[in-house]
Formats: sequence, structure tokens, C-alpha cells
Amino acid sequence: MASAATMRSQGAAKRSKQTRTLESIASKYRERQRTADGSSDSLSEGLVVPALREAIVEGVLAPGSRLSEVQIAKQLNVSRTPMREAFTQLEREGLVTILSRVGAHVRSVTPRDVEEIYTVRAALECLAVQVASERINPLGTAQLDDVLDAMRMAVDADDAGSYVDALDRFYTIVMVIADNRTLQETHQSLIGPVRRLRRIAMARGGRMRASFEQAVRIRDAIVRRADNVQALMREQLRGACAAALDVLKEGEG
Repeated sequence: MASAATMRSQGAAKRSKQTRTLESIASKYRERQRTADGSSDSLSEGLVVPALREAIVEGVLAPGSRLSEVQIAKQLNVSRTPMREAFTQLEREGLVTILSRVGAHVRSVTPRDVEEIYTVRAALECLAVQVASERINPLGTAQLDDVLDAMRMAVDADDAGSYVDALDRFYTIVMVIADNRTLQETHQSLIGPVRRLRRIAMARGGRMRASFEQAVRIRDAIVRRADNVQALMREQLRGACAAALDVLKEGEG
């Protein structure tokens, strides 16, 4: 059994690695802010939210871990005001839980959460692809094709992180084509809690390619205004839900 001193040393090393990783993630977004011409993003929108979102999805900040406003503000070299704004935004996205007099924690996701989220996603996304198929135009088709190219490149490179980012854009484009703000905002609030599970699941044998091939079928059905577009989306989400539940089960084992 490891001694107490060894365990403390290992814990310190883990915390140091986590700090460096969070800071490296933040440096990417800080550089983007510097190079974006005329960017009006606040520190919260342009730096803190995307850095913390990525850290949570990538597992740098583990489910259930406490998010210290003071500590993270120091790591990211920002004041506590953008931190509070960021925590509120991430709570809306379902990535963070904020409790009065307790503070903010990375949200843990249960099998019941996954099942409920995908049930609601199925209702929203089946509606979205149906409306999108009725409103599709050449611009929408081009946008779908562009994001499918990005998804294809991620599959070929076996890059699960880039694939999930592109898949998120695919869903966003479908929502934009459907042109229903309430639908889009409601859908966005559901994606957050399962992003990390999707990221892990996509790295497993065959899941990424299966997801991509189904996305191509959904694109074709939207463009052709096919009657089976909702069935194809439902099939995609059944596979995604099963993959997310498998990730949770293996984590419990």
C-alpha cells in the first residue's frame, strides 16, 4: 500500500498536471481573442466559458469535482466577475451544478439523466429534421456538406474530439435550417451533459464511423425531403444513447 507521503505526492502531481492542462486550454482561447479582429467577446464568453467547457468535456475537470471560483480565476488570470458569469452559463448548458452556500461542481450524469436527455432530444431533433427538410435550400445544403466534410476528415484521422465538435455543428446547422429559435435554444441546453460521454464513446471501435454514415443518410433525407428523415434521426439517437450508457456502465465497473 502506498504511504501517505507518496499519495500526497501523487495527488500534487495530478493537480499540477490538471492546472497546466487547464491553462494550456485557456491559452488557446486567449490567443484567439488576441488575433480576432474587432472581437467583442467578453472574457467570460471568449475565454472562461469555452476553456472550462473544453476542460469538462475532455475530462480535465472530472464529474463531481468542485470548481473554486478563486482558484480557477487565478489559473486563468481573470477576475471573479467573469468566473461567476461563466459558471452561470455552464449551468444553463447542463455542465455545471451551482448550489447555494456550497458552490459550483462539474455535473455528474446518471443513466437516468442519459435516458431522459435522449428521449427529449429525439422529440426535438426529429421535429428539427422534419422542418429542415421542408425548408432546405441551396445554402443549407452547402452548409451540411461543409460540416460533413469536416466530420469525414475527423473519422479518417481517428480524431474523436474533432468529430464531436463537427457533429455538434451538424446538429446546429440542422436547427438553423429549421429556423425555430425556441427549438434551437431548448436543444442547446440538452447537449451539454452528454458531451463528455459522447467524446469517450466516439473513440471506441466503429462508433465514429457508424455515426458519420448515419449523418450522411440524414443529410440526404433532408435534401431529398424524404419521408423517412425522422426515422433516420431516431435511429442515430438510439445508437448514441446506447453508447453513452455503455460509457457510464464501464465507469462504474
